[in-house]
Amino acid sequence: MAVKKTKKLSAQTTTTAVATGEKFAKVDANGKVTLIDLANLKSAIMGGFDLDSLTDGVFIMYHRKSDDYPLMVKPHKWTALQNAGEIADGVVVVEGGKVLVVAPTEADSAGILWSSAAVSGGATTASDRVTAMHDWDGKANTASIISKSTSAAVTNTSAYAPGFCNLYSRANANGKGLLAGKWWLPSVGEMMMIYANMTKINYCLSLISGATQLVENWYWTSTERSAATAWNLTLSDGNLNIWFTKASYKGRVRPVSAFID
Repeated sequence: MAVKKTKKLSAQTTTTAVATGEKFAKVDANGKVTLIDLANLKSAIMGGFDLDSLTDGVFIMYHRKSDDYPLMVKPHKWTALQNAGEIADGVVVVEGGKVLVVAPTEADSAGILWSSAAVSGGATTASDRVTAMHDWDGKANTASIISKSTSAAVTNTSAYAPGFCNLYSRANANGKGLLAGKWWLPSVGEMMMIYANMTKINYCLSLISGATQLVENWYWTSTERSAATAWNLTLSDGNLNIWFTKASYKGRVRPVSAFID
C-alpha cells in the first residue's frame, strides 16, 4: 500500500512576490480545497473598501500646460496627466480649513544652515512649544527673515533655509507655475500639518517624476526662538525642539506654498 507523503510548511521556500499564474489554496467549511488567484483574493479581502479614501485630503497640483491654469487632482489621476506632459507643482494638503502645497523636492540631503550667523528675523518668535505650534505664518516669517539678511548674517541665498525656500521654483513647459518668490520656509504649524499627513504626502510624491520623499529626520521651520535658535520638527516622532542653533547645524528643508496662480 502506498504511503502518502506530506511536506512541512516550515521546510518550504519563503517568497515575497506572487508570479503570474500562481494561486492560493482556499478551504471551505466542509474542508474542500480550491484555488484563488491574487486579483480575486485582493478583491475578497478588501470587500467594498474604497481605496481612494486613503488619500482623502491630498491632491497633486499643476499648472495646465495648455493655458497655465492652476489645478489639483486626486492622486490616481496624476500618472496619466504626467505621461501627457504635465509637471507637478507639488502635493496639496487640505485640512482644518487650511491649504498647503508641499514641494516635490527639498534641499540637499546633508541639510543646510538656517543662517550664516545669529539673526532675529523679526516675525514670529515663540518661547514655548504650544505657542510655536500655533504659528501658521510661514510666508510672513520667511519674507521678514529674508529682509533681515546682511553680509554679516546671510539668510537670503540658497545656502540657507529661508533663502532656499524663497528661491525655490516649479515651472511647467511654458515656464509658468509656482515660481521663485511663491515658496517659503514652513512655520511650526505648517510643518506639523506635513507631519500629520506624511504617509499620504509621500504616496503622492512617489507618483511625481523626480520627487523625493519626506524622511524621518528633523526639519527647520521659520518659527524662531531667539536670534541664535529656531524651532525644528523631527518627522519620526514629532519632537519639536530648539536644540540646534541657526548658524551651526544643518537640517533638512522642504519648501511650501499655497494654491495660487
